[in-house]
Amino acid sequence: MSLQPIQQVSFQLPNGAEVTIETGKLARQADGAVTVRQGNCIILATVVANKEPKAGQSFFPLSVDYQEKFASAGRIPGSFFKREARLNDYEILTSRLVDRALRPLFPEDYLCDVQVLITLISSDKEVMPDALTCLAASAALAVSDIPIKEIISEVRVGKINGEFIVNPTRTELENADMDFIVAATDKNLMMVEGESKECSEEDLVKVLEIAHNAIRVQIAAQQQLRDKVGITAKREYTKPYTNEALEQKIISLAKDKMYAI
Repeated sequence: MSLQPIQQVSFQLPNGAEVTIETGKLARQADGAVTVRQGNCIILATVVANKEPKAGQSFFPLSVDYQEKFASAGRIPGSFFKREARLNDYEILTSRLVDRALRPLFPEDYLCDVQVLITLISSDKEVMPDALTCLAASAALAVSDIPIKEIISEVRVGKINGEFIVNPTRTELENADMDFIVAATDKNLMMVEGESKECSEEDLVKVLEIAHNAIRVQIAAQQQLRDKVGITAKREYTKPYTNEALEQKIISLAKDKMYAI
């Protein structure tokens, strides 16, 4: 990532909480890096990608890792070596939430290694960081030249005492009847995961509508940050060789037969 001046944008969640996205201060050698702040919660997301795919590679090697540093809560790891331990179940599941949302947005013929690292560097006992991780990862990709088709974001929607709240606090979640995490682009829902005590179809549709409206605000903020940084085009990349004539021949021969099964 070229040395850019520090840029930041802010937006408000429906509950009035302010979220700030900043780039140009930390991890400046990454292809893209941002910090996302809500209250005292600060998440650093960095993205790096190889310029060329590995020889003979036939799949997209995307790696997404989310980690909560002990230092984010002002603590030092208690092991003999005083180092961070391996990812726990919560961190792995949070990583998967981001992976599932991002993976379909890369070009199908893009096979370069991509690493997305999301780190909680400051914690807030009332802010749930997993609701901000996808926003941070997408914003880091937005300010980089790594090819991705669309900007995305992710929010949590909870139903607390009959009211739908976007990114509720940890205390509010204790009384939630519904707890859903939704990822979406400006036009399409990408992923939905959650749990509820009881969930009517009407409530589920309401959750998706509220989440999508909140996500559109976050996408607009990412686009504004990208424009401030000056990213206008994505990098060119080597595409794998494909025999289009053979591909069309196979489709014409087998497509109808496969769908008939």
